[in-house]
Amino acid sequence: MQVEVPLLRYEDIVGTPAPHNDHYRTAKIRNRVEQALQFKAERTNTTKPNGLLSAQEVKDICQLTRSAGELMREVYEHYQLSMRGYHKILKVSRTIADLNGHDLIEEEDIAEAIGYRLGK
Repeated sequence: MQVEVPLLRYEDIVGTPAPHNDHYRTAKIRNRVEQALQFKAERTNTTKPNGLLSAQEVKDICQLTRSAGELMREVYEHYQLSMRGYHKILKVSRTIADLNGHDLIEEEDIAEAIGYRLGK
């Protein structure tokens, strides 16, 4: 006698998708960017984009926490970054820190910027 085994439904295998909050909706991104720009303006009294900062402005504006500074030093030495590459990572880190509402650039901000810059 042959027993028929019912096939599993796809949902039985992978489960039902959990409802999620779509963080990538245009309105949410726009709101987050506007908040970051306001945070930056209050922090620096300027609206100049981080990407256009001069070398002296990078030194003045891109202040790091101790752990972020240690990470940046390790990356600088390990990858033998040029001054240009170093400044690019700091500028991107400052933007990420603004998006995250950090007064100082934190280790997580540096790590994310390094991932974008070095593709790691």
